[in-house]
Amino acid sequence: MFFLRLFLRQGRWTLACLIMLAAVHAAPAQTRPAPGAVEYEGIVPRQHPERLPALSEPGSDFESFESFETAELAESLDYDGESVRDLKLEFDAGVTIATHDEEFELRIRVMEQTDFKLFLPTNQEPARPGAYIPRFRTYFEGHISHSYEYELSLQRSVEGTFDLLDASINFSPHDAFQIKVGRFIVPYSYDWFDHLEQYFMAPERGLYPLNFGLSREAGAMLWGDIDEGRLKYAFGVFSGQLTGLADSNTTRDMVGYLNARPFHGAPLWEYFNVGLSGAFGDQAFPGEALPLRSSIQSSENDEAANAASSVFLEFDEEVEVLGQRNQGALHAAWYLGGMSLESEVEVGKFGYSKAGTATNVHVFGYHVAASYFLTGEQVTGRSIVVPHRPFAPRSGAYGPGAIEPFVRYSYLTLGDEVFTDGLADEAESTRSLSMVDTGVNWYPNRYIKLYLNWQASLYDSPVLIERETGQRVRQSHTLWARLQVFF
Repeated sequence: MFFLRLFLRQGRWTLACLIMLAAVHAAPAQTRPAPGAVEYEGIVPRQHPERLPALSEPGSDFESFESFETAELAESLDYDGESVRDLKLEFDAGVTIATHDEEFELRIRVMEQTDFKLFLPTNQEPARPGAYIPRFRTYFEGHISHSYEYELSLQRSVEGTFDLLDASINFSPHDAFQIKVGRFIVPYSYDWFDHLEQYFMAPERGLYPLNFGLSREAGAMLWGDIDEGRLKYAFGVFSGQLTGLADSNTTRDMVGYLNARPFHGAPLWEYFNVGLSGAFGDQAFPGEALPLRSSIQSSENDEAANAASSVFLEFDEEVEVLGQRNQGALHAAWYLGGMSLESEVEVGKFGYSKAGTATNVHVFGYHVAASYFLTGEQVTGRSIVVPHRPFAPRSGAYGPGAIEPFVRYSYLTLGDEVFTDGLADEAESTRSLSMVDTGVNWYPNRYIKLYLNWQASLYDSPVLIERETGQRVRQSHTLWARLQVFF
């Protein structure tokens, strides 16, 4: 832990030194180099069309700013008689250090999100208006030869502490057959497995995946990407813990995922996706029953996490998660021109226990989300957005950036056994609700994203929001702004 903290404190200085070193090597020579010395050519623009993300739009005047590469840092240097590989330093999707043959690569990426939330009514408990940092992440990823890929990422969440996010090695002899081992996203539900948080339409996931998603676990996964993404499959065995990094569960969850793009060559339907996923496991040892929330993952559970979201169902303090958990999902997504359309239906059965009495709670949910780029960016999937006309005044770019209005409807209902078996108090919670998110995303350039979102939660039965006065409401609202930096 001491070395981790030391690394986190010093990591920014290490990155700064790397960039300064590249800048020194890139500076034009003031005098002719001595005979035998290496002459550096400086920093020059370089295009990488093969690396353009799914939502990019090449050809803009500002695109030349997107990728820079230093010239050779060393050329046939010898150290104690041993040849040293040439290296290149590149800023594109993060800071990348790689050999010229691209057999070895280290890429460093950073993401930070800051939320500003106003909850209405303002006197909710425990939700409190304010500023929150839901995610700060540092990614270290790359490959050691093209057959072995690795990822190590660290995260500071709302809870305010750094912890391990991902740590995995992927054996990739072929795109269609790969084996990943370590801790990573579990392949259950399109909303979790297809794209990461930084690419969402709305700031967070819909109600079902937000509260019952499996998130990240340790395990092993066989997966593949066939025919350039036209068929993607994954099957894995995972530790099955609900929260935290330690595996306190003796059983293993079996999880499977399948996504297809069946209409090859059809212009309108080329990027239509359809698929399914399932997860089957068992909680062998009692776990904490976390509250259900509307705007933060329910795996977060401390005072800060409770304050960052409205709570619509809180389990009795004697309730524990125990027993089987089985769930399945069907999804469809369509990307056409500037439009994104995503939907998913999910069902599950989750085991709980109170005072030694077991209860299986049935859960059903779905969501439909749509967005459209008013500024003309083209969509083939949720990924990095490169605006046609970026907004970067000091670089001479005065365009509007990319503008994407969005709307999402989300629904969740739990079986009435959650009340009849005493798992929660019907006078204080609701077992069914609808939620509407509507707003706009603004991308001034490919690295910065601003969400503006109005979230309305409509409860089927009154929810207690202030215990002292006994105030109950049938709806609540969240005015939500999120600023994100990701490179």
